[in-house]
Amino acid sequence: MRYFSLRTSRSGDAAQCSELGFGCAAIGGRVSKKDSLAALGAAYERGLTLYDTARSYGYGESEGVVGEFLRGRRESVVLCTKFGILPARAGGWKQRLKPAARAAVKMFPGLRKAVRRQAGDQFLDGQFSVEVLRESFETSLRELKTDYVDMLLLHAAPAAVLEQDELMAALERLVESGKVRMAGISGDHAVMEAYFAKRPKMLTTAQFAMNPSSLGFAEKTRANSDLLLVANHPFGGPAGAAGLRSRIAELRLSAELPETLREKLDASDSQLEPEVVLNCILRGTGISAVVPAMMQVRHIESNVKAVEACRFTPEELDRLRAAFGRGPAV
Repeated sequence: MRYFSLRTSRSGDAAQCSELGFGCAAIGGRVSKKDSLAALGAAYERGLTLYDTARSYGYGESEGVVGEFLRGRRESVVLCTKFGILPARAGGWKQRLKPAARAAVKMFPGLRKAVRRQAGDQFLDGQFSVEVLRESFETSLRELKTDYVDMLLLHAAPAAVLEQDELMAALERLVESGKVRMAGISGDHAVMEAYFAKRPKMLTTAQFAMNPSSLGFAEKTRANSDLLLVANHPFGGPAGAAGLRSRIAELRLSAELPETLREKLDASDSQLEPEVVLNCILRGTGISAVVPAMMQVRHIESNVKAVEACRFTPEELDRLRAAFGRGPAV
C-alpha cells in the first residue's frame, strides 16, 4: 500500500495514512454488522489505515460498528467522521425490517433505487449549529469508542457555513483541545470552490466526489494541494462505471491517443478500470487519498493492487484525464 505522512497522531509523530481509504457509508445500512466487520478487517489486513464514516451513515449505526472494529487498532488508524446530517431514530419495526430489506436487494438488485429513496426520508440534513456540533460529536466519540478523531468534517455542507463564525470558532476549539486533529468540509464542487477561495484557517481538509466524469476539477485541486484533499465516489456508481467502460472502448480505437497507450487499455483485464480510475484521481492532481465503498474482499484486493502497481506513466495519466474531460465523440 502507498502511504503519506499525516501529523495527526496523539504523540505528535506523523501517522501513516493510506492513499486508499475505506468508505463506511454502507455499514449498518445495506450491509450487516457481520459482513461489515469482515470487510473492515480485510481492508486493515491489506494495509488500509484511513477509515471514513459519518454520524448519519447506516441510519446512525456505522460509527458503532467501526468503533468495534477499532478495538486494539485505534492508534494505527486514521479516522474521519462527519456531522451535519442527523439520522432519524430507526427503532421498532423499521429497525427489524433492515435485514429483510438487505436480503431483498440481494435477490432483486432493481429494488436498490427504491430502498435509497426510502432511506433518504430517514435523515435530517443541513444541521450546522454549534449545539448540533457538540451533541453530534460527543455521540460520535461514544459510538467510535475513542476520545479523539483524526478528521471531523462538515457533512455535505452548503457554502454558507463558511460564514458561520461561531461554528468555525467551535471547530477551532475542538482542534485546540486535541479531540479533533483536523477539521474540514465535505460538499459538492461549487462548495469546494467557495472553500478554496475563502480558505478558513481552521478547515485544513476537504472531501468531495471525483470520478472520470469530473476530472476537470483537478485544475482546482492541484492549485490547493497544500490542503489535505480526499476524493470519494470514484467510480460514479453503476451509471458511472458503465460510462467508463464505454469511454475506454472508444479511446482504445481513437487516434487521439498514442498506440502504446491504447494497447494498455485492455478491456479483458479486470484490473484496467480500477487502475484508470484510482490513478487518474490520485496521481498528479493534488489529491492525497480516495475512499471508495468496497464491501467485498475481491473489490478491496483489486483496488489495493491498482494503487500499488499502475501500468500507466504520469504522462499517460495526463492524456487519459484530458481525454475523459473531452467526453465521448458525437
